[in-house]
Parts: sequence; C-alpha cells; structure tokens
Amino acid sequence: MIHFHQEIKNTKMLDISKEKVSINCPDCKRSIKVTIRQISKQASIHCNCGQTIQLVDEKGSNKKAIRDINKSFKDLERTFKKFGK
Repeated sequence: MIHFHQEIKNTKMLDISKEKVSINCPDCKRSIKVTIRQISKQASIHCNCGQTIQLVDEKGSNKKAIRDINKSFKDLERTFKKFGK
C-alpha cells in the first residue's frame, strides 16, 4: 500500500516552460511546435521550408507567466507535502 505522502514525495511538478504551443510559419503556413521557454528566450526557429522565424516575447509576458505559474506549482506542492504529513 502506498501512502498519500509517499505519492506526493515521488511526484514531479509540471514545468510550464516545457509545454508546447503551435505557431504558423509566416511563409508556408505550416504549423510548428515551440516551447514556451523558446518564446520567453526569443529564440530563432527554422521551418522545414527554410524560413527563419524570430520569436518575440512582448513585454516579457511569457517569461513572467513561466515564473508565476511555476511558483504557484511549487507552493501547491509544498501545501500537499504538509497535508500528507
């Protein structure tokens, strides 16, 4: 039998920056998956058609969202750990 505390201890919380979203190539309109982290770092990505796409994080909104959401997940994890004791 696994106890609630053991399950929480072995669970890894989600890192929102690793989640993927789709964007369309401005040239060929092909859907391209990118991570939220790539957007926050304003990375350049390449489509199979040869187009280079510069990702833009307007006003740092993705970077702030990553920080805020991951902090909320960590707070939730701490709460569950306290609850499981």
